[in-house]
Amino acid sequence: MSNELSAAQHHALAERGRHLGPEDNTGYSGGAGAAQLDGSRFARFLKDNYKLFLGIMVVMLSLAALYTWRQDPVYETKASVLLDQRKKQVVQGLEDVVSPLPADSSVVDTEVEMLSSSGMAFQVARRAGLIPDVPVARMSQQQQEDASLVVRDILEHRSINRVGLTYLIDIRYSANDPETAQRMANLYAQTYIDSQVGVRVEENTRVKLHLENEIARLRGQVKAADAAVATYKAQVGLNGNTALGTLTEQEISSYNQTLAVARAQAAEDAKRLDAARAQLARGTDNLGDSNAPGMTDLRSQQTAASAQVAQLASRYGANHPELITARQQLQEINRLLAGQGSRVVAGLQAQAQASAGRAAEIAGRLSATEGELAGADKAAVRLRELEAEVAAPKTLLEAYMSRLAQISTQSGIEQADGRIAALAPLPIDPSGPRLGLNMAVAAVLGFILFAIVALIRQVFAVGVSSPEEVENIFGIEFLAAVPRLRNEDDLAIINQVVEAPNSPYAESLRALAAGIFPPGQVHPRVVALTSPQAGEGKSTTAIALGRSQALRGRRVLVVDCDLQRPTFHQRFGFGRFGPGLVEVLRGEAKLNDCLVIDGLTPARLLPVGEVIEAGQSIAFDQLQALIGEARDQFDLIILDLPPVLQVAEARVIAAVSDGVVLLTRWKHTSRQAIEFAITVLARAGSSVMGLVLTEVPAGSDMMLGSYAEPTAGKLRFAGH
Repeated sequence: MSNELSAAQHHALAERGRHLGPEDNTGYSGGAGAAQLDGSRFARFLKDNYKLFLGIMVVMLSLAALYTWRQDPVYETKASVLLDQRKKQVVQGLEDVVSPLPADSSVVDTEVEMLSSSGMAFQVARRAGLIPDVPVARMSQQQQEDASLVVRDILEHRSINRVGLTYLIDIRYSANDPETAQRMANLYAQTYIDSQVGVRVEENTRVKLHLENEIARLRGQVKAADAAVATYKAQVGLNGNTALGTLTEQEISSYNQTLAVARAQAAEDAKRLDAARAQLARGTDNLGDSNAPGMTDLRSQQTAASAQVAQLASRYGANHPELITARQQLQEINRLLAGQGSRVVAGLQAQAQASAGRAAEIAGRLSATEGELAGADKAAVRLRELEAEVAAPKTLLEAYMSRLAQISTQSGIEQADGRIAALAPLPIDPSGPRLGLNMAVAAVLGFILFAIVALIRQVFAVGVSSPEEVENIFGIEFLAAVPRLRNEDDLAIINQVVEAPNSPYAESLRALAAGIFPPGQVHPRVVALTSPQAGEGKSTTAIALGRSQALRGRRVLVVDCDLQRPTFHQRFGFGRFGPGLVEVLRGEAKLNDCLVIDGLTPARLLPVGEVIEAGQSIAFDQLQALIGEARDQFDLIILDLPPVLQVAEARVIAAVSDGVVLLTRWKHTSRQAIEFAITVLARAGSSVMGLVLTEVPAGSDMMLGSYAEPTAGKLRFAGH
């Protein structure tokens, strides 16, 4: 048999040690979808946590039962209040000071909140005699604190609810005494109705007092205003003469018409005077007014005299006496005619002056009359102002007096917006405590608490607990699960392989061998067993695996490679005083001289021998030569290595093996430690063949129990 594996065999073992990828559907992880479909993961979750679930449920139900048992009986009763918009019309046509509640759903909800308020509870407590009937401002601090406690107690025992979308409100009250519950529920309903009436009475009283004060004030104001109007009329002389302004306006109108006529006549006379003056300036012959007294005769005489002068002038010389006489007569006539024209102009002038004076006099009278009218208007405006000052308060006084009469009529007939629909009956049977309800609530709370605790356990779980986690998280093959054996020492555990070959422990070692040595593939001859930390069962598993394979006819050598804390001779008593691995590596002893024969199987054990000090190392070449020598004598060499994360020498020793099996305790070793151990071994050039879970509970899904052959006495056949 060759001392070394061929290159092809090394390559095959290296391929086995590669991490399983997510698309590798040949390993265990390929069945994850099926496990999810058939509910196996959920079943495993329940199986792992059923004790926690039962414990929490037992505690919660016990607490609920104890709580129910310790509670005093509670009696609950109900009174109903109806918000009624229908009211008795005692007096028709009167408007309330406080308007009724509108028929709106939100108003009902508002009334429910008012019933639920601490103010309503305070009124109920006061009417029940639980709080002194004194104003809050006059209460002492101790009385206020006691009142707060009473109100809080009432609020805790009452329940106000609207019945569906109706206008009905239920008032429930619970107490340890049925009579107390009935009295407080009815008192709550009656207090609410009385509070509505009280609001209306208080508001009517307040408004009535306000109106009385306003009426007294307005009466004084009206009286003072009337006196001011009378005084003003006496001052301006308007007493009884209400048509003064109208007469003055008629007189002004007459003056305006007369003034217009007088001004037209004056203008006409002035034009005549101007025309006469202009004619007179051109000569008396041009004086157009021939109708003036004597003017016609003078003009006739002038014409005759002019004709006589012309005739005499043509007949006689210029100095003829008759001609001179005729000329003198003509001059006298002209003189008379000129005098007569001056008198005509003077007459016209006097007439024009008279017309102008008359128009001026009429204008003066008109101006005086207009002044009188302006004064009368000012007096009328002020009078109207004073009268308006009287009218406004008079109108308001009449309105206030009318409203006061209405309110006085309504006093004593105020109605509430609701009525008591049903009084609370006396409860006969207690309404609580309810054992069934408390148990149901405790069960729900227990389930929620269980879910929270289980989730926390799942989130903060340490280590791994299933093959799926091994392969999905770390990407390496899951080899086997070694069960936990309670109340057994290490030697008794490894003896089960021989003494109880059908036990779950022995079967788990055979499963481990099947995982390390799969049929049809290259089998490693040097297998190293290690763990991330100490105390994970690697030494026990190494010896038990060696025994299991030796019983199958293989030549097996198990080597204790923990040079600082040897296990074989300290825990199992193998090679207690003889040489061992250290002496062989130093060349102080031969391999065959250091081997210890297992007393139960043909397996051979190689203990450490002399314990070396920390910090010392072994020569890799010598270790490799030792392993090569052992390959010639044995079919399988199992190396029990120290923890790979705690002893650096484990990485060197693992390098001489064909593959490394990593052992870790079920739900104990942290995932970070496992991941780091795999990384460290891979960097050291070792091929991690897979992972073994140790200390697995016997009730786990990975532990299916023993497969012992049944005794003949227990066999039963069909038909017998």
